[in-house]
Amino acid sequence: MGCRNSIQTARLRLDPVSWTDLEDVVRLKASAGVTGRLAGGVCNRALSEQDMMTDLMTWGREGVGMFAVRHQGHFIGLAGVQPSTTTPDRHEMQFAILPQARDTALSREATTMALAFAHAGGVEHVIAYARAEDIVARQVFGGAGMRVCDIPTPQDGHGRADILLYHSTRPRMDGARMH
Repeated sequence: MGCRNSIQTARLRLDPVSWTDLEDVVRLKASAGVTGRLAGGVCNRALSEQDMMTDLMTWGREGVGMFAVRHQGHFIGLAGVQPSTTTPDRHEMQFAILPQARDTALSREATTMALAFAHAGGVEHVIAYARAEDIVARQVFGGAGMRVCDIPTPQDGHGRADILLYHSTRPRMDGARMH
């Protein structure tokens, strides 16, 4: 993976997750106070390790995935994409920021950069789910350039009033890394 997949902004550094991030990721995923949305939700060490293996395989297979997000050199969370388990040919945007780093602007910046990286890497369709009352997730996904769509959510096939489906679509560019 190396530096070619890292993203540096004025405030953040995003690096593809690696085994060196495991302890930080375990703490993040064990915290009920995390801001954001990860597909697995709050989980124990064994599940965090399984998620890490999936993240590493996604990076290796697709050249995109989850980033460890650092602010001033300190791990503050995760942001990135994973292949959707509910919608074929889509990737799902996810982010999670530690409670002590609750800054919607940082979450939005990390998510925006991860989304742009995924699209530049050849991912055409990215989706994200947010509860209607989750104002932070809605601000982050909307601020990253994702739009709410009227497509039914996969939970019941008819949509749910309490779940919003966001999407971002970019046509695949010649020379893109995926597939």
